[in-house]
Amino acid sequence: MEEMSHLDLLDKKEKRMNRIHNVQSEKKYYLGEYKERVLVALNIDQLIEDGVYPEIIDTMKDPRAEVMKMRRDIGLKYLKPYIKEAEKINFRYEIIDGLSYVGDIGLVVVSREAVEVKEEELVVRDVDQDFLDVGLGEEFSKNQGKHICNKCYIKIEDKLPEYLENYKKINIIDKLLGNKCPICRGKK
Repeated sequence: MEEMSHLDLLDKKEKRMNRIHNVQSEKKYYLGEYKERVLVALNIDQLIEDGVYPEIIDTMKDPRAEVMKMRRDIGLKYLKPYIKEAEKINFRYEIIDGLSYVGDIGLVVVSREAVEVKEEELVVRDVDQDFLDVGLGEEFSKNQGKHICNKCYIKIEDKLPEYLENYKKINIIDKLLGNKCPICRGKK
């Protein structure tokens, strides 16, 4: 009986050590924050490849939101749009050195206290996925903010009208300057 209780104590100690290790790993993944406090996150690729995610701006306005943390090693050029948005609404942000951080998380907006956020909703859905889901391809996603041909514009209007405001039609000046649609490169 005594032997059993000794094994139980060892088992409890091992479980406690595993929990501590898991929490430490989570904090390294979520830029020094407990996962329970993270309202929303972006991975590094999303910060580098895509425009500003409105979900981040909306979350900064959430009354539970306390601070936005961003990894310095990503580069200020990619963080600046989020910094500008934070400054507009007087929201606190920190640019942190990520030497001890692991994983692909590049930005988090966190709360003062634990929040209920489903695991699959923590990291914002990649905007590229919206375009891939309707069969348009990444080239449509990656060329937001650019002038595109009428044919490509109509495809977006048809399949993803909510993104239409992110594109402009190629105008006569673009044509005179020899600018081609970055999506189809002027192919007919």
